[in-house]
Amino acid sequence: MNSRFARLLKPESIAVFGGDWAAAVIKQCRAAGYQGAIWPVNPTHPTLGNEPCYESVDDLPGVPDACFLGVNNELTIELVRALASKGAGGAVCFASGFGETAAQDNQAMARQARLIEAAGDMPVLGPNCYGLINYLDNVALWPDQHGGQAVERGVAIITQSSNIAINLSMQRRGLRIAYLLTTGNQAQSSLADIATAVLEDERVSALGLHIEGFSDIRAFESLASTARNLGKRIVVIKSGVTPLGRAALLSHTRSLSGDDAAASAFIERLGMRRVTGLGEFIETLKILDLPRKVGGLRVLSMSCSGGEAALIGDRAIAAGLELPVLQDTQIKALRDVLGQAISLANPLDYHTAIWHDANAMRAMMTGMLQSRQPPPSDTTSANDQFESLADMALLVLDFPRSDRCTSPSWFDALAAFEAATCHWPGVALVMATLPENMPESVVDSLAQKNIVALCGLGDGLQAMFNAACLEITARRTLAPPLWLVEDRHKTPIKATELSLVDGAGTRGDGPSARRASQEAWGLVQAAVPDATAPRQLDESTAKRWLNRFGMQVPVSVRLSFADVRSSRRMSAALDKASPTFAYPVVAKGLGIVHKSEANAIELGINNRRELERAIRRIDCAGGCLVEEYVDDTVAELLVSVLCDPVHGLLMTISAGGITTEVLNDSAHCLLPVTRDDLDRCVKRLRCAPLLDGFRGRAAVDRVQLLDALESVQAAALQLGERLVELEVNPLMCTADACIAVDAYIAVRDLSAVN
Repeated sequence: MNSRFARLLKPESIAVFGGDWAAAVIKQCRAAGYQGAIWPVNPTHPTLGNEPCYESVDDLPGVPDACFLGVNNELTIELVRALASKGAGGAVCFASGFGETAAQDNQAMARQARLIEAAGDMPVLGPNCYGLINYLDNVALWPDQHGGQAVERGVAIITQSSNIAINLSMQRRGLRIAYLLTTGNQAQSSLADIATAVLEDERVSALGLHIEGFSDIRAFESLASTARNLGKRIVVIKSGVTPLGRAALLSHTRSLSGDDAAASAFIERLGMRRVTGLGEFIETLKILDLPRKVGGLRVLSMSCSGGEAALIGDRAIAAGLELPVLQDTQIKALRDVLGQAISLANPLDYHTAIWHDANAMRAMMTGMLQSRQPPPSDTTSANDQFESLADMALLVLDFPRSDRCTSPSWFDALAAFEAATCHWPGVALVMATLPENMPESVVDSLAQKNIVALCGLGDGLQAMFNAACLEITARRTLAPPLWLVEDRHKTPIKATELSLVDGAGTRGDGPSARRASQEAWGLVQAAVPDATAPRQLDESTAKRWLNRFGMQVPVSVRLSFADVRSSRRMSAALDKASPTFAYPVVAKGLGIVHKSEANAIELGINNRRELERAIRRIDCAGGCLVEEYVDDTVAELLVSVLCDPVHGLLMTISAGGITTEVLNDSAHCLLPVTRDDLDRCVKRLRCAPLLDGFRGRAAVDRVQLLDALESVQAAALQLGERLVELEVNPLMCTADACIAVDAYIAVRDLSAVN
């Protein structure tokens, strides 16, 4: 490990400061087997934890590699300054009262700034954190009990919550933990920087992160790149939500994206895997701790119960796993062992007739997996003899209670599985349907043979899917850096070029028809704008903007408020525009987002007379848009982009039209994305089968669809930080075109803000 955290993570000398908390660190270090020097610093105690105390930093016999500061926040700052000047390797700041308490303490941020300045280049964990445990090298800068033990290899876990770290150390699922670190409020050293350092330790197999918020997007991108280059995978629990910090908007997008969608899209983009609970987190890390990687989603499952087989079948498919149909060679081998009376399928219920017959159990498992002994030649592996039928082999096995029952037959089943899989090319797993039915001793024993023992059906199957997805994702091209607000120089378009309509201010009484028309077109401002409020482009202007980037829009004509107010002017305007469009047409009131709910739209207009009547019936206070009706629609989609101040530009693709919120069918990604990424987003939608031609219906032209999505991306990236929200709803998808039938854009005027 060659990072600046090396001395802190693997110290040869440790200094501890404080009273009871410092004594607890000494106790935990010695209990862990730490053999290096420990120097307590306490001017009022002669000894701490059987170690002689020193009065100050200057009295120490050497420069410590790692320090634990169990003192108040003001003294913490003084000690950090003194240690940094001495060249110490790093410090854990246990005290609170820094940035994490800013809402209650108006001095907190100033205190944190002084801490950062005092530390200089010396790494600091926290403040407001428990510290770190290095189970590889017997180091415990940790002021409390924990449940871990020394390992030679394992996963690293880093969390912003000290209590969650303690809980994870107490797990009884057999997860081998190499490092357990807490980061507190990350005043100086970010979670991503620390994670990068521990990943570089060759003894670390994978990384688990508990994240409350992303403090440094670029650092996480760098972490993802490092992990990819090292061939190590990352699992993430993201708790809490990060509000997008946007004003309440009128479109569908907010209800679809939620406040946490950008975080999920960011984690996915980095090639990491987000999980929802600590059980799933632990089980996924157990699979990732294997030297062998999960190659895909195909699973061969075996159990002695039809009920278990049915549960596995239902839950595996729901989790996204694949259960390949048995091939003739498998069926023949299984028939030879199980006879003709048993129904053969995957998942396999092999019944209990062979339960006590070790040879039959092994033959059954070997036949199911089609595993073979290695050939005598040193140049040919067992894997070269045949193509693997699956990526994972799963044995379902719930152990009896050890305090009331015996389980020799269960260990016989394990022995048969070990023999059948020892030369099998995939990943071997044993799973108990209930977590408590998998003894930790069994997990440890199987881990020595590179077999994963999973605790619980739900967590276990989801962990298998997670591990496979991480490997599949790792084979894709690494995503480019996110667009962030810091990239403002890349968006040269000025807000004034967009013909903006104000979204705030008080309109004067009795505007003239001419002024009302000008306001509708965005040619003049209705009032002095609120500099912080977004400005909304009406539908016609929004479509013109999107069309600049290649988006197809319907043929249309725009009528001003003055045109629709006067029958004579409306007739003249329609006479002039009639050669440009063909019936049937649609009439829409401008300046209204949800037109169906506001009596601002009429469809299926077949002639001039119907059109004039429709315009008089609907709300056209902001003018009127007449456009050709798009028919022969295969599917309707919604495509939108929001500007998230933390993660950049978030694109949402979902089922569109008036049922958008009802269907709640959406996928998210952060910009910029490749065409392949957009295609994968579309395929994740539940309505995706409609796009591919459902039940003999026409299919959407996928090239046209991806062109449309790229047009939205280009328009959003051009606006950059000026963009508040962009939405196309619906995007009408036909067999040969994808047309933006309605559009909405809200932007902010940076000249007013800056």
